[in-house]
Amino acid sequence: MAYDNAVKALDIVIACSAILGNGLVIFVMTVRRKQFTSVTNRLILHQSVVDFVSGVTFLGLRVIKGPGSFVGAEVGDTFWGVLVCRLIESDYFIWGLNVTSSYNLVVISLERFLATCYPVKHRNYCSLFKIKVSMCAAWIIGFAYSTRVIAMRRVHQGMCVPVRFSAVYLILPPLLVEYMIPVTLMAFSYVKIYLMLRRKLAGETNANQRGQGVLSKAKRNVLKTMLIAGTLFFVCWSPIMVVRFLIITTNIEYLEVVFIACYGLVMCNMSVNPVVYCFKYEHFQVQLMHLIRSTFRRNRVQAGGETNPTPLSIDPIQPTRATQLTM
Repeated sequence: MAYDNAVKALDIVIACSAILGNGLVIFVMTVRRKQFTSVTNRLILHQSVVDFVSGVTFLGLRVIKGPGSFVGAEVGDTFWGVLVCRLIESDYFIWGLNVTSSYNLVVISLERFLATCYPVKHRNYCSLFKIKVSMCAAWIIGFAYSTRVIAMRRVHQGMCVPVRFSAVYLILPPLLVEYMIPVTLMAFSYVKIYLMLRRKLAGETNANQRGQGVLSKAKRNVLKTMLIAGTLFFVCWSPIMVVRFLIITTNIEYLEVVFIACYGLVMCNMSVNPVVYCFKYEHFQVQLMHLIRSTFRRNRVQAGGETNPTPLSIDPIQPTRATQLTM
């Protein structure tokens, strides 16, 4: 009983942190949308929307409903009973949203790779329409792939029961789609960005100290983003891959408990994304402070005081013609 309460408390913390963190990002970037007009910021906003929906879904299906509510329970042979067993109890929506989140991170990394290594092509071909298509593709990949979990539950004599599958089916698709493909694409993107910035930095002359400083800062930011995002994605997803393999291939005790802990770690990935992509992003921090200050300023004006307006800062990721020519 104490163990169940601890798991539920942890699920509540994960869900609420995802909802509050991503909700704050959505609020700030929506209210101050004129300061977040770049393609990258649109993708970051989309990332927060996906993770916010993930948090709400996780709260409803894992905290309010509770895991395993219908397994072994009588749901009936009706159409509704089959839907509840196959869609709800299989965690189809949770896994679909998590895979969607992973592939939106891939889209962000590829967009930054294209903008850094091929700025002309990025300017000519990376239109808002194509970005929206990429966002839709992440949703399609996430939910199309997650249809595999629907087959893991079935209604037998009115009861929702699990279905047994081969070890290859249980290990290979998650390893490739949920883990190897996203990690490989993100690693490729950030490594190529690092190499490009290092080459540009090496090509700068000593007289161009200003340009060298800009490239040095960009290099540090890319390295920091790559290390944080790559490490956290690796930390959140690697353990559950290992435990899945051990559960299927060995008879080690207590692996089910470890799997639940690893499952919670995967769910934490929807909470850490705002920290990695937004709260460590200086422009977001500036706009958040502008929003807070403007709120206090309105309160002071209403109370009879006067303050000087704070100038707005432009979106530093939005490329201008000058910055594109120097890339």
